Amino acid sequence: MASKEFEWYVKTDLSRYKGRYVAIVDNEVVASGINAKKIIEEVKRKRPNKKPLIAKVPGEETLIQNY
Repeated sequence: MASKEFEWYVKTDLSRYKGRYVAIVDNEVVASGINAKKIIEEVKRKRPNKKPLIAKVPGEETLIQNY
């Protein structure tokens, strides 16, 4: 069973974050950037009692292949 944050991530247009990491808490991007560790630290400061979903938004260079 997927988390509500993951379901929101899949359905939401996050194209403005292409190639960047995002931290999602309660269906909201609370931090973004190119360094996942810094994002996690930022989320701990902003929402210390929450566990975020951290994901990298695919960029144009992303290729998914099915073998």
